Amino acid sequence: MRFLWSTLRFGLLLPGLFLVLFPAVPRAAPGATVQEQIEQAGPTGAEIAARFDKGVVAYDEGDYARAYNIWLPLAQQDDLAAMRNIALLLRKGLGVERDPERALYFYERAAHGGLVSAQVNTAFMYLEGDGVPQDYKTASFWFHAAAVAGVPVARYNLGVTYEKGLGVERDPARALAWYALAAQVGHEQALQRLTQLVPSLPGPPPPKGADAAPSVTAPPPPPAEFDHLDHETP
Repeated sequence: MRFLWSTLRFGLLLPGLFLVLFPAVPRAAPGATVQEQIEQAGPTGAEIAARFDKGVVAYDEGDYARAYNIWLPLAQQDDLAAMRNIALLLRKGLGVERDPERALYFYERAAHGGLVSAQVNTAFMYLEGDGVPQDYKTASFWFHAAAVAGVPVARYNLGVTYEKGLGVERDPARALAWYALAAQVGHEQALQRLTQLVPSLPGPPPPKGADAAPSVTAPPPPPAEFDHLDHETP
């Protein structure tokens, strides 16, 4: 009887022990794709946001290497904001060796994903030729994307490209239009540019007659300068 009781007791306990050591894998919903199963098994949106915020804290504390190590896995999982921040660190060489080409790679991925700040950053890298070949045409493309989204500095700089004919056909009328849109939301350089350009534009033709007053037009102002966003933050 003792032998039988020991055997039964062992037989009853073993399945419970098996379940503790090897928990059953939860089944996916019927009809779920492999990708959906992978996403369900991954971290939640709240967990991803918490990780991202830890990177922000590390950046604010000046621990750029830690911020890089936190954001990089998120960037590799197509987190747009993390891509942009990784690009910033790579572009400036903060916490990691400076690598403009790799920075541009992450900027452009985030820009194509629709992140407006990354579109502006991408435009500046091409505009300035920052470690990559200077390309006004591509810069104007990304300035236009961000300008349509309403970014004042992009609107102003797009106006500069049209005024100077950099990467686009020179078009003073379009330049004025983009300056005006930027000035409406308080961009100081755009407002100054409008103040300089408008008096230099020719007015209506004078009336005919010997006593008609001569048409006076102010000389054109010097070319505009780009707004380079010197205080960039993640």
